[in-house]
Amino acid sequence: MRIAVFGATGGTGVQVIRQALDRRHEVVALARNPSALPVRHPRLRVERGDALDPEHVHQVVDGADAVVSALGIGYRRHATTVYSEGTGNILAAMSRAGVRRLQVVSTSSVRIPPRSQPLEWFVARFLLHPMLRKPYADMAEMERRVIASDTDWSLVRAARLTNGARTGNYRTAADGKLRGCWSISRADLAHYLLDTVEDPATHLVTTEIAY
Repeated sequence: MRIAVFGATGGTGVQVIRQALDRRHEVVALARNPSALPVRHPRLRVERGDALDPEHVHQVVDGADAVVSALGIGYRRHATTVYSEGTGNILAAMSRAGVRRLQVVSTSSVRIPPRSQPLEWFVARFLLHPMLRKPYADMAEMERRVIASDTDWSLVRAARLTNGARTGNYRTAADGKLRGCWSISRADLAHYLLDTVEDPATHLVTTEIAY
């Protein structure tokens, strides 16, 4: 299948591209600076552009069988519209091109865990949300737009991302909070995304993933 990847030069995007190529998929990626993408392959096409430009996004989505969005600004604290506007452009391009399948990476801490998970609740409530409230607000708007869309979407809320190896050994929770949701490698997050990209059981489902 042909997979369109956004956030291609980030750690998760690079892992998605590499593993998708290993699985013999075709990949089309959007990058503001294509030379920053450390992957070259005959089945990889890289388009220069910005996710905030609707036409750039359409060029990547058109002809795809599925879209994987790992858009983000890392752990920066400033206000942003990358999550919501970038994803909005992806959704509009998918509607225009007739593409149905969408996987969007979010974070497990965008929603504060219940008090029954006291340590996780404390970290999210008093550390992460005060520090990252502006990007989290945009991420929440991104999730709202995805859920309201007419696509076969999956939201994948990842724990703290690391550069660890791919293990294939991780836990997931569908439409619920995952207890002990502390970390996951970008490689294993990409592994899950590609394992489920063709799985209709994950359509319209929000999944948390961690070790």
